[in-house]
Amino acid sequence: MIKVIIVDDEDLSLKRLKRILMESGAVEVCEVFQDPEKACEYAAQHRFDAAFLDITMPRISGMQLIGELRKHQASLPIVLVTGYEEYAVQAFDKEVTDYIIKPVTAERVSSSIQRLQQRLRNTTALPESIAPAPRLTVQLFGEFTVLSGADANNPVKLRTPKTEELLAFLLYMKSTTRDALADTLWKDLSPQKAWTNINSTLYYVRRAIGDNSDVPIILKDRNGIRMDREVIDCDLYEFEALLRQIRQTSTYQPEMFERIDALYRGELLKGRHYEWALPWSRQLEMDFITTMETAAQYHIQQNQPLRALHYLDRILQIDSIREDIHREMIMLYLSLGRRTEAQWQYQRLEELLQEELGSRPSSDIQQLLRQR
Repeated sequence: MIKVIIVDDEDLSLKRLKRILMESGAVEVCEVFQDPEKACEYAAQHRFDAAFLDITMPRISGMQLIGELRKHQASLPIVLVTGYEEYAVQAFDKEVTDYIIKPVTAERVSSSIQRLQQRLRNTTALPESIAPAPRLTVQLFGEFTVLSGADANNPVKLRTPKTEELLAFLLYMKSTTRDALADTLWKDLSPQKAWTNINSTLYYVRRAIGDNSDVPIILKDRNGIRMDREVIDCDLYEFEALLRQIRQTSTYQPEMFERIDALYRGELLKGRHYEWALPWSRQLEMDFITTMETAAQYHIQQNQPLRALHYLDRILQIDSIREDIHREMIMLYLSLGRRTEAQWQYQRLEELLQEELGSRPSSDIQQLLRQR
């Protein structure tokens, strides 16, 4: 069976091609995507044999997507599916395996499958490609830090606060439009003045990060502006990828929890009072707290109470008056026979509630210490 992914922003075309491929009996459709960026994220973490790509898609065209996918699998066979014949020459230049004109038919897809089978039989196994060294190393959690490459002694110096905010916005959004930039960072200016500011500020950002036109980090086209994430080592990108993995699995790996704990050094862009970042900062904080609760429960089930205590305490570092978390920690301390720590935890809760809310711990928590 050939394992493939399909990328097409048109839902009906996507479903039709998926059905035809699955009915062939020779193909396993691993995933389908309407968003090409999601396909890039999937390719970074999964192996498959080939990809069926639409050409005309928003933000990233099928031609661009070929390059993004082949950063992870250098010789990945590609079948382009499009309603326009004029892309055939470009397709040839990209060394695609086949080129299908919509609307697709079972007979035409069958021919593509045969070509793929022949291509895969003739392909000699190649060693895994080595990922390129990052051209930017970025920390968005806690203090906003941008380094040139992986050199901790070479911080990027940005010209103005607005230059810094523009770079932070691009790094967080990953892909945006000029209109969105104008509405977010220069909303008080006329459209013409806002666009002038975007162009000049973007120029200073690119100069500061050592961007160049030959292999750009910031990619611009008629659809907007996006960051080439493949050359950026960013804590937020790794954090988001780990979150997806944790949410999609029922078999947890403790290393995932350890890494996400290490990545979250504080709220997003701490100390930078960017209005646009506040709701996302709060959402990421909530995601982190939820993950720490999952990690604590996992280690409780694994009979590893000390690890569970660590993750519960991480939650209290952010939300110190969570009575349910204090209760869980008191119960764990008591189960370990560490009554002194349990009493200290109760006293800590009592002081926090009195100071913040003028209240006392609930009676069931008080009862815990009396019973044991």
